[in-house]
Formats: sequence, structure tokens, C-alpha cells
Amino acid sequence: MRPLGDALDIVKKDWRLLAALNALFFCVLIIGATIAVISPELHVSMINLIGADSISGSAGISDSSNQIQVAGLSVYSSFTYLLVIALPSVVLPIWGPIMGAARFFIWGVTYVTPLQGGMSMGDLLPQYMLMLIQGEAYIIAIFACIRQFSVAISALGLGFRQGVTLYLRSVADNLKLLLIVIILLAMAALYQALVLPALTSIL
Repeated sequence: MRPLGDALDIVKKDWRLLAALNALFFCVLIIGATIAVISPELHVSMINLIGADSISGSAGISDSSNQIQVAGLSVYSSFTYLLVIALPSVVLPIWGPIMGAARFFIWGVTYVTPLQGGMSMGDLLPQYMLMLIQGEAYIIAIFACIRQFSVAISALGLGFRQGVTLYLRSVADNLKLLLIVIILLAMAALYQALVLPALTSIL
């Protein structure tokens, strides 16, 4: 539990940065939604690109083996995107925020309003909770990337040995943040496989 406790301590210590990132990416989502409302053809094009079936999630899935498959695919997809955010950010720190902004913008364009023949409000409402969980996981990953970049800049003004020590300590701290990301993505996968179908059928 100590690594997870350390990760939570990091979040408490730099909560202002995390709060600012949440506000920033929420604004990006709102911008995407606003553009989609102004330009409905963009909304339709995005849904056609993604596919209405994937947008409505795992609706109608009741078989346990299929639910496990959905959970597995969700974990795979989420972790693949997480790697797309995190790995290039080691060399190019700005990459993480850019990819995160792109994901939130696409969400805003796609999930803003129901689309006749494609989505209903019953499809949309359960998706918002899924977006909230996955979105927070991505934001915490970006939060770790920005912290890493900040420490790297600070280390430049120190001696080589002291700078490397500080940077490696920061890497260890930020790896602990991935525990929170993993927990959130696992929650999102279980939600998508087990809860989302039930909510969609009810709504």
C-alpha cells in the first residue's frame, strides 16, 4: 500500500497543478462540443468515423464471456493510448498534453448530443461516467509527464550527480502515479463491461 500512499501524497502536494489540468481539459472538451453544435456535420462525420456501435459501448452484452472480452479490450485500448501519451513524453514532454487535448476534443465533438439513427440520450448518459473515469486517468498520466519535465528543468541548474539523483527520484515518484492510473483504467474497464450495458438498456 505504501507506493499507492506515496502516489496519493504526490497528488495532495501538487493538487493545484492537477486541478488546473482538469479545468484545462474540461475546457477543451467544451470547445469540441461547442464546435459540434455549431457544425452538426462535424458531429456526424466523427460518429461515422468512430462507429455508432463503439460509441454505444457494450450495450446489449449479457454473456459473461463477452463481458470479460469487452473488459479486456477496454484495458488494452486504454493502456495503448496511455503508452501513446507517456512514452514519447519522455523525450518530448509537450506530447502528452497535446495527445490528451486531442482525445478530449474528440470526446466533446462526439458525445455532445444524440444523433438520430446513431445515438440516443440513453446511449450518451452512461458514457459520461466512462469518460470521467478514463479522462481522469489520462489527466493523471499527463500530470506525471509535466512534473517530470519540471524536475528535468530544475535539475539543469544543479551539478551532474545531484541533478541525476533528483531526476531519478522524480521518475520513481511518477511511476507511483501510474498505480492510480492503472486503478482508474481497471475501474473503467469493469464499468464498460458490467455496468454500461445495464444502464444503457434501462435508459
